Amino acid sequence: MPEELPRGALELAAVFEGIPRVMFSLKDTRGKYLIVNEAFAERASGRSITQVVGKTASDLFAPELALSYAAQDAQVLSSGHPVRRQLELITRRDGSLGWYITNKSLLHDTEGAPVAIAAVSVDEETPAHRTGMKGLEVALATAHARFQEQITASDLASAAGMSTAMLERRMQRFVGLTPSRLIVRVRVEEAIYRIVRSDRALAEISVECGFTDQAAMSRQVKQFLGVTPRALRNAHKQHPRG
Repeated sequence: MPEELPRGALELAAVFEGIPRVMFSLKDTRGKYLIVNEAFAERASGRSITQVVGKTASDLFAPELALSYAAQDAQVLSSGHPVRRQLELITRRDGSLGWYITNKSLLHDTEGAPVAIAAVSVDEETPAHRTGMKGLEVALATAHARFQEQITASDLASAAGMSTAMLERRMQRFVGLTPSRLIVRVRVEEAIYRIVRSDRALAEISVECGFTDQAAMSRQVKQFLGVTPRALRNAHKQHPRG
């Protein structure tokens, strides 16, 4: 954790205090939370702000959610570009899952080096959304649980209790991804985590994550992050982020 918070961090955080359905967080580049607002702390299994600060997403959220957040952070850190209107799942106050729109941006020090990631998430779910989202949570959970298998869009649709065409329409409307692209994204997120967290051979990781071979994994990771798996691993070794 940096010795000092980025300049203006406290003032930025104050902007988001007391706003309903809006979560704010500031992480260091190793993934540790530096500042969160009360809405964020409540979503983190009902913890207090002091219980969240200093923790990582893996300390606070289900593994599949924490993995997705970490991959998203890696995307921001490696590309330097902000994430805009990313639809993602986050836990609600009662422990259920809910859909949120998230923006993330890097904060830099006076020399231009990245020091923190600022994130704002807004609860997008209304009663109308809840009806439209029916089955999507099951499809997403299935993609996370079975990413190592050669699952298809029809497998997700069957798990969600709807036709493939209906799942395609609902996912495009609410998630902005086709079921097939969701499966690829889950695999890429898992691969990114294993690439930076281990020294396992990339070929082994590709098989473990459900890719046909290392080349297929490399193409997808590069499309997602803008760098190859090998370059990602080398960058992480040179500048470890926890």
